[in-house]
Amino acid sequence: MIRFIVLLALFVLSAPVQADRAAAEAAYREGAWERAANEAQRLETADGYAFAAGALLARLMVEDAGVDREALAERAIDLAEYALHLDEDHLEARLRLAAALGFRGRYMSGWRAYLTRLPQRGRDLLEEVVARQPDNAWALGMLGAWHLEVARRGGSRGLRALDASVEAGMGYYSQAIALDPGSPAPRYFEALGLAALDEPAYDMRIRELVETGRQLPPRDAFETAILGELDEFASRLHDRRAAAAWADSRLQR
Repeated sequence: MIRFIVLLALFVLSAPVQADRAAAEAAYREGAWERAANEAQRLETADGYAFAAGALLARLMVEDAGVDREALAERAIDLAEYALHLDEDHLEARLRLAAALGFRGRYMSGWRAYLTRLPQRGRDLLEEVVARQPDNAWALGMLGAWHLEVARRGGSRGLRALDASVEAGMGYYSQAIALDPGSPAPRYFEALGLAALDEPAYDMRIRELVETGRQLPPRDAFETAILGELDEFASRLHDRRAAAAWADSRLQR
C-alpha cells in the first residue's frame, strides 16, 4: 500500500512536466514557435530551456520576424546560457547557443563580431559537441554553415583569419546529410551558403542539393517551411546572379 502511494505521488508530480514537454513538442511540430518556447520553459530544466531556445531559432530560420529578430536572437542566447547554467555539460544547449550567437553576429559588422569573438565562440561550442557526439547531424551541419558563413561575410581575408574554408564547410554538410538523409534542412542551408558565394563552380552542387531536398517528405512544420523555401529557391536557379542575391538575402535576415 505504501509503495502504491509513493508511486502515485511520483506520477502526480511528474505528470505536469511530461505534459509540458508533450505540449512543447506538439507546438513545435505545428510551427507555433512562441508557444513551444513558453511550454518548454515551464519545465524549468536544462532540457526545457534548451528546447525553448531551439524553438525561437526555428522561427528565426524560417520566418521573417521583422524588427523582433535581434530580440529573438538575444532571447535564444539567454535561454541557452541559462540551460548551461543548470547543466554545464548539456550538449543541446551548446548547439542552441552556437546558433543563437551566429544570429546575433548577423546584426553587427563582421569586424565587430570578430573582435567580440562571436564566431570563435560559436565554433568552439560546435567542435566540443562534435568531439563528444561525432554522429550529431545538427552539429556537423552547423559547422558546415559556420565555414560557409565566414566565406560569405569575410571573403578570403576572413577565411584566413578564422582558419576556415569552403571545402571544410561542404565536407561537414556532406556528413550531416549522410547521418540524417531524411532532413531537407542541411541540403537547403548548404545550397544557400554556396549560392551566396556566387561562384559558377558550385552551380551543379547547388542544383543537386535543391532538387534532392525538394523530394523529401516533411516531418514537422520546420521542415515544411524549409521545403517551401526550397521551392522558391528552385524557381531562381535559372539565373545564378538572381539565386545568389536571393540566398544572400535569406542569410542576412
